[in-house]
Amino acid sequence: MRKKLVVLFVIVLAACAPAKLLVPSQADADRGAQKFPGYNLGELNQGKSIYVSHCNKCHKYKVPESRNEAKWDKVIPVMAKRAKLDSTQ
Repeated sequence: MRKKLVVLFVIVLAACAPAKLLVPSQADADRGAQKFPGYNLGELNQGKSIYVSHCNKCHKYKVPESRNEAKWDKVIPVMAKRAKLDSTQ
């Protein structure tokens, strides 16, 4: 579940361009830790890697602002299942 939240966090925070994502910073990780205590830059980078390697197989990267947090909370579990992510991811 935590890894799904990492993916969600990456999607919410990452500013997307058609083919390029921003590199997560410590400031991004610190913002995430406000909501998810113990969250760190390594997890943010891992979430970005999962996002890059799985999410664009079926569609283009999504702009985080395209949905609010409640909508992402509904979309992420469905997409994680379709992408065949395991519980550790």
